[in-house]
Amino acid sequence: MKGWEARNAQWVEKLGLTTRDRVVADTAILLGVEPGAVYPTKELPEIALAPGVTARASWGKGALLETLTMEPGAEYPGHELTGEAITRVLNGSDTCVVDGRSLNLVQGSLLYLTEGIKRTLRAGPEGLRALEVFSPVRIDHLNLAGVEQGEDTDGSFPDQGVAASLEPGVVYAFDDMQRTPIVLPGMDANAPTAHARLMWGRNVMLSFVHMAPDSSFPMHIHPEDQLMIILRGEMEEGIIDTWLPMKGDSLDVILQPGGMIHGARLSPRGADVLDVVWPVRPDYVALHQEYASKS
Repeated sequence: MKGWEARNAQWVEKLGLTTRDRVVADTAILLGVEPGAVYPTKELPEIALAPGVTARASWGKGALLETLTMEPGAEYPGHELTGEAITRVLNGSDTCVVDGRSLNLVQGSLLYLTEGIKRTLRAGPEGLRALEVFSPVRIDHLNLAGVEQGEDTDGSFPDQGVAASLEPGVVYAFDDMQRTPIVLPGMDANAPTAHARLMWGRNVMLSFVHMAPDSSFPMHIHPEDQLMIILRGEMEEGIIDTWLPMKGDSLDVILQPGGMIHGARLSPRGADVLDVVWPVRPDYVALHQEYASKS
């Protein structure tokens, strides 16, 4: 969807959409996907990280999403993180050595780590499939993906002053995370059809959203980038004046830069998605905290 900004501006005015005032840093990161286009995960750039360790990568200006695959017993060599990393295990298992401590990660485990931490991963006997989010974007991985960045590009941006919701080095159970109702203008606040498990570091937020069958999200905009992957079910994602089918069977991915109009129409199956939001959305932090205080 090249040149989307002009058409987007016309529809923002036509629909009377408003957004929050926020200045988002320009990181000068070169994108690997076209904004507003749907990509099956298998069509994303593949990164070879080690023997038996690969990842499919997509990214925006401030966050990198990787679908990590490790063969049984494969090792992701030790390395020092240059930014934040959040890992959710989809299936399989691994042992993650974090600064000398061994952590066992199984299906549904979630782990948050910060820059300067050294880690090594070794897949269990059934291998591993996991989602990993890095912020800032890892330049070394973009180079491995074949998208060379400018010589002076480091992907960094000013600290956002956000307190992380997760403790570094602690293994969380995904199913135990709080479910927060998501209600946008035009949605029934008394009967929410979408719930999200919200978690965030200092730089990036993960919103795992469950959307009910035959429900919908109204068209809206916000200043943060949103990189979405559908994990289960089927839906249509509204982008400006177009509706695009997305399927969980192919783990479809779409990048929606800050300010791009988007919405959703759900199939009879509903859908589960992950929205990688950069920078952290303050309204979602407030929503999460408000709901937690009532629980």
